[in-house]
Amino acid sequence: MKIKSLKKSLLIFSAVIILGYGIGLACADGWFYYDYDSDFTPEVFVDNSYSPLFFAPDETFYGNGFDTEYNVRFNKAIVAEWADYLGTTIPQAQLSFLLLNDSATTDIPDLYKAVKSKAKPPVPFQSLALSDPRVKGFIEFLFHAKTIEKSSAPRIYPWNYDEYKPTPVDVATIAAVEKLYNDTRDPFLKNRFWFQTMKAYFYSAKQQSTVAFFEKTKALQPVNALYYRGLSYVAGVHYRAKDYAKANYLYSIVFDKFPTLRQVSAYNFHPQEDADFEASLSLAADNKEKATLWALLGYYGDELAAIKEIYTLDPGNQHLAYLLTRAINKQEVKLNGQPFTSSAEYKQMARDNVNEDLLQQVSKMATAGNTARPELWSAAAGYLNSFAGKYQLAAQYLDKAEAQAQTDGEPDVRRQIRLLKIINTVGSLAVIDGAAEKKLLAELEWMHAHCGSAGQSFRCSHVINWSNRLISYLYKEKNNLVMSELFDHQAAYYRNQANLEAMKAFMQSPTRSDWQKFALKNYSISLSNIFEYQAVMNGFAGNLDAAIGFMEKTGARDIHLPGNPFNGKIKDCHDCDHAAPQKVTYSKLTFLQKMKEMQTNVDNGNDIYNNSLLLANAYYNMTYYGNARAFYSGNIMDQPGNDIDPFYIPQLLNCDRARHYYQQAFEAAATDEQKAKCVYMMAKCDRNDYYTNTIYLAKDQFDEYFVSWENFRKLKEYSGTKYYQEVIKECGYFESYLKGN
Repeated sequence: MKIKSLKKSLLIFSAVIILGYGIGLACADGWFYYDYDSDFTPEVFVDNSYSPLFFAPDETFYGNGFDTEYNVRFNKAIVAEWADYLGTTIPQAQLSFLLLNDSATTDIPDLYKAVKSKAKPPVPFQSLALSDPRVKGFIEFLFHAKTIEKSSAPRIYPWNYDEYKPTPVDVATIAAVEKLYNDTRDPFLKNRFWFQTMKAYFYSAKQQSTVAFFEKTKALQPVNALYYRGLSYVAGVHYRAKDYAKANYLYSIVFDKFPTLRQVSAYNFHPQEDADFEASLSLAADNKEKATLWALLGYYGDELAAIKEIYTLDPGNQHLAYLLTRAINKQEVKLNGQPFTSSAEYKQMARDNVNEDLLQQVSKMATAGNTARPELWSAAAGYLNSFAGKYQLAAQYLDKAEAQAQTDGEPDVRRQIRLLKIINTVGSLAVIDGAAEKKLLAELEWMHAHCGSAGQSFRCSHVINWSNRLISYLYKEKNNLVMSELFDHQAAYYRNQANLEAMKAFMQSPTRSDWQKFALKNYSISLSNIFEYQAVMNGFAGNLDAAIGFMEKTGARDIHLPGNPFNGKIKDCHDCDHAAPQKVTYSKLTFLQKMKEMQTNVDNGNDIYNNSLLLANAYYNMTYYGNARAFYSGNIMDQPGNDIDPFYIPQLLNCDRARHYYQQAFEAAATDEQKAKCVYMMAKCDRNDYYTNTIYLAKDQFDEYFVSWENFRKLKEYSGTKYYQEVIKECGYFESYLKGN
């Protein structure tokens, strides 16, 4: 695998390449919906130390974007180790405060001074026995560690990051901690003074001395966390000296042996040229070390090429697992992200685009069964063969994975394998019939029951949506539109009256199979929603009796309308109307009932002006332009904003019915004040029609900001009315029209 052919851009490294590598410039917001088009959960099979290296589209590291733990990664371990060493000599709360709290930097010099002068400890540390060698050593350690920390972990803020100039550790501090290392006989303290010496050299002007000190003392150190942290400093020095081969080799050792620093090691691993990587390989002591180098290179480039190399070197290598999950996640995201309009189209697309080389390699390794996690490779082989349309072979691999997983005691693994078996079963269906329904029922019930209950360790959202679509297409091919709709709701389904009535009949049927009950249980639309939809559509059509009849059957009947739907204001401001006190409140049902009452009055010739005006306001407020959008809000119409489906434009952006009643009120008006109001309200309808037809539908720009509509011109005939003056005061549009602007 050539370095220059890496498919992923290598990361930009900070000036200091080591445990802390600058300020984290970005951070993902927790769980990033990796299951949007993925069904294969890497957490199920791979140790958590690899999790930052899992495949994460558009992110630097999986789950956290950039490393945000460079200053806190070891805090818990540090406190626990010191607590174990010090026993009861220092209270736990004081120990944590002194080690971790920034405020302690003002107390530590006083404690150190007391140790050196053999004086009493300052308040509030008077209970500390400074004569105890362990406590004395701890205070000495703290004093020098906090001094070094000013250079190793300074406070850097994003707004002055570029201007920040690090302050190196001074020579006196280095000499002091190195002397403490040489003089101390206590193994615990000696190990920590050794690490502080490594750290001091690294963050000093004598950084190259880090390597010399390490080489001189490494054989005397326990191979623990501090050892590998120190080795990382050595790698960082080689990196800064542009000895990339040695640096990358050392980072690979840390990556392999110290899981806590896997993310850091991967971040800093950075071969510049092919020769760098070949030179790193030449430094490897054995095949396991070579395999680790390939495992790191595979993260940045071609996982499959790395898998092949590692498998040849060390079939049981632990790093193979995380590379496989990356390769599988990349493959499924590519395939699952493709659109399809039928079951056959999806299957053909998957067969045509599956990575045949990956399929063959994974199948080969799964068959051999000689990897560290054989159930992972069997599961992956089954999944890939399912994409390839080799459903029987896929089933064999998945059965094998299931058998292999029975002994590992990991329920998440078995759950993942069962999910992959469901995918294979659904994908293999050529038709949907009674036998297929019976075969699927228990599995889909299980999947729906577990989805969402297992957190990040079970990616199932895509599987549910994908399987529903495939099953829906199979029903559609049989012209069973009800079952097709139940598995994959389509916005256009209820716009067809025959479809609507067929679904109502199905939902009201006294007999349904278990499969039909399952489909209906998971369907997003209820019978109540359908009645509500019919009520709303009939309301817009002016069929108030029918609208009331349907609304009485729905649970939405009592939903409150937040504004008075019979108000007609000069300015349209639904938020203002919602905030205004209401003497009478209306629900969806009582709104329709009141409209019917007014319609009856108009038909009977009773107070035609007022009833027509209020009816007109009601029809106006039912539209998107009015204050009663809640009236049409529902699961089927589902038009919450201004991006309105063209099908509903005749209802939501149309003022014809309101204009009809405003005209009728105008004709029944007895005074100029009444006529002026009707004319202005019709002008609002003219304005809305202009917005709808000229701007919204035609996607045009504002060619004319102030249009001379007929009803604006007509309104000037009532310039002597009080209402006319109110319009000028409240409607800047009309005022500008009058001024000719």
